[in-house]
Amino acid sequence: MGSSFEWLVRHERLVAAVAVLLVIALVVQVKFCKGHIRPEGTRPREGRAPQPPGPRIDVSGKWEMSIKRRSGGTQTWTLTLEQNDEALTGVITSEGGDLPVSGTIRGRAVTLSAKRYGVTVEFPGTVEGDTITGTMRALSVNRQWTAKRQ
Repeated sequence: MGSSFEWLVRHERLVAAVAVLLVIALVVQVKFCKGHIRPEGTRPREGRAPQPPGPRIDVSGKWEMSIKRRSGGTQTWTLTLEQNDEALTGVITSEGGDLPVSGTIRGRAVTLSAKRYGVTVEFPGTVEGDTITGTMRALSVNRQWTAKRQ
């Protein structure tokens, strides 16, 4: 332990420079890459005509939401949604408290977002019957999520 600390002291300029570069990289990613992030396994829709919305899907009500953890396992939250045409509002209830969400539904595509501690958390997903699946995004974190109607 002592030798690691001594190395850090001897190389404090290097350590400070690396820390500054990491902060700059994070700022650049947040500022310029936000609109370009897509869920894993998807491709940009280039040259495709917009699909008609199809029949209206009602996602209002309570959903049991499962989020995969980075370390394995899942967290279970409750998602309560209200729907007004394509507009969605609601709340995610978790052990960390309530998180208000808002978004849209177009066809089977659901987009929810929330802000916590100044960070935007996005929950894009796809409705299949009584299940919604997607990838939660916050900064550079991506986590798979599933919601089942209760």
